[in-house]
Amino acid sequence: MRKILYICPSSGVGGAETFIKQTHLFSNPENFKNHYLLFTTGPLYDFLKQNKASVHLLDSPPRLSKPSDHKRVRAVIKRMVNEYNIDIIHSTMAYGAIFSASMAKKLKVKHVWFQHGPASGWMDRLAAILPHQGLIVNSHYTSQKQRDLENPIRHFIPRKIPIEKILLGTQVEPISPSERSVFRSQLIKQYGMDQDTFLIAMLCRIQAWKGIHILLEAIEEMRTKKLPPFKVIIWGEPFGGQDYTNSLNERIRRKSLPVIMAGHCEDVRSNLAGVDCLVNASIQPEPFGLSIIEAMMVGTLPVVPDEGGPIEIVSHGKNGLVFNAREASSLASGLSSIISDQTLKEKLQTQAQADAQAKFSAKRAIDHLEEFYEKVMQL
Repeated sequence: MRKILYICPSSGVGGAETFIKQTHLFSNPENFKNHYLLFTTGPLYDFLKQNKASVHLLDSPPRLSKPSDHKRVRAVIKRMVNEYNIDIIHSTMAYGAIFSASMAKKLKVKHVWFQHGPASGWMDRLAAILPHQGLIVNSHYTSQKQRDLENPIRHFIPRKIPIEKILLGTQVEPISPSERSVFRSQLIKQYGMDQDTFLIAMLCRIQAWKGIHILLEAIEEMRTKKLPPFKVIIWGEPFGGQDYTNSLNERIRRKSLPVIMAGHCEDVRSNLAGVDCLVNASIQPEPFGLSIIEAMMVGTLPVVPDEGGPIEIVSHGKNGLVFNAREASSLASGLSSIISDQTLKEKLQTQAQADAQAKFSAKRAIDHLEEFYEKVMQL
């Protein structure tokens, strides 16, 4: 049996934390025993504790700038590796790798790290030259960005370290058309809309790089066209301050846009199932885009920009729509086409769900991860 120590610096609800959660839910218990070290408390820590995982929480979050914190984390890693006879340390992001890599080498255990993206800074570059036997990425785009960062220091990086692309999965269960109708009716009633309203959604942290203002600009343009009635629901909470959220609310109020800022999304599955399409309008390329596959799994059509990880998921006119990144007019054109053409919308929704079921299950992702561990153990 392989024993894995997952080291995760954060405990939020993002893609990286969701993946760590899935290692507990979908790992093969006959062949793998998982242990977890988290730097901070939060939803991920609560989940692992509630589900009786072997999880340790640091007394306080460590800082990279404090040598004493490195010593403290290394001591905990040493204790856990020895106590649980760990075979592989799996670090989340470069931040986790910086704290873990040298101790893994000292203890003579394998070390891998998952670059969930964005690959953009000095920490990602540093992690590349620290001891590790494998790098995991979630898309070809993320892999290429990491490689670009490494180019200036390529001769310092050990050769023949495998890079594995593991498509993230979702534990959101597929849904039938009849169930979609029920959830749609619930949203219609909750927000007081007409039954024939076309529902557009966004699900993201409320911050500028997510491009919510691009969607608002597209909606302004769409209101000048003769389209069936439509409404936008934006789920998410402010991240990094309230200013951007305030500016969005002011724009919606001043221009009387058909947009609802709905706050936290408590039930992702039912809410996404109740809308017609999900928009990702990020103005920086997304490394992957977890909400995209969550939407597809319940038969909701994805509308994404033409860059980054999303275009490795969505094929224009086949299982969704792709628009020119950062161009509101291109987004407006795409949304107008599916609002006006019910047949096209339903065709894309059907194929989106079929593709999600075939490629993006959480169990499939964790099986792939564990196959990669076996490859690493042979190095």
